[in-house]
Amino acid sequence: MNTSNHRISIITPVYNQVDFIEQTILSVINQGYDNLEYIIIDGGSTDGTLDIIKTYESKITKWISEPDTGMYNALNKGFALSTGDIMAWINSDDILLPNALNHMNRIMKDLPQVNWVQGLNSFIDLKGQLIRTSYPKAFSLLKFLNKDYKWVQQESTFWRRSLWDAAGGMINDDLKLAGDFELWFRFSQRDTLYTSSLPIGAWRKREGQLSGTQMKNYIQEVNDSINNYSLSFDESIQLKKIQRLQKSARFLRRFKVFNVHYFYNQITNLEHTKGTTIDFNYSKKAFVIQEK
Repeated sequence: MNTSNHRISIITPVYNQVDFIEQTILSVINQGYDNLEYIIIDGGSTDGTLDIIKTYESKITKWISEPDTGMYNALNKGFALSTGDIMAWINSDDILLPNALNHMNRIMKDLPQVNWVQGLNSFIDLKGQLIRTSYPKAFSLLKFLNKDYKWVQQESTFWRRSLWDAAGGMINDDLKLAGDFELWFRFSQRDTLYTSSLPIGAWRKREGQLSGTQMKNYIQEVNDSINNYSLSFDESIQLKKIQRLQKSARFLRRFKVFNVHYFYNQITNLEHTKGTTIDFNYSKKAFVIQEK
């Protein structure tokens, strides 16, 4: 084992996901990364999921099967067992894309100031085929407070344990749907989310997902998290400036009477999203942060 590479902990929560769990497991254990800790937390599956997990248990660091109160409770169990200094989770119907762990390891080694990073937004179909990608949006605390939160792709997001610990060291498992957003919201109060065009993880589009059937409830949990935050005086002033600029830009774009780039540049500066893009610099042979 090359101990100079970061130890990366990946958690997979699962319950009765026999149709997809094997693809998820293979996407993790076939990364070819030499310092991986992979933990699977099963909620007591009865559909054959456990048979698949047992097939690959020699490649899995640890797995347990016992009742839980939901996905976020399972994730908290898994992260409590983990030891890696880089952390992420991949749900039991989603996948990591090839070289994801090597990419994240390299970013964290080249850029020690980066504690939280999101890769390319990627989507797969029922067969696991890549069907769409898009460049990730830049996010910040002020954007979240302005209720511009769609979406940080969880499957492509990794962070350092130091940030996890600083933000409380757990996911709010009182929430049923928006535990991911609530975690990002706490992270954003402490650090910067960087974006990269690297392919990292992919979300599987399928029927019956909670994100589709309970979107109204998801958004309600998101808004509750934001509304419970106490704005500082400076944040209140900044937010009002951003909202005024956005209103002006929308008005001018509607009537096509002015170049609005000035307004959007000002908004980017106020939101603190400038300089959060990571690219690979071939002359330096390293990842660098671009001022754009």
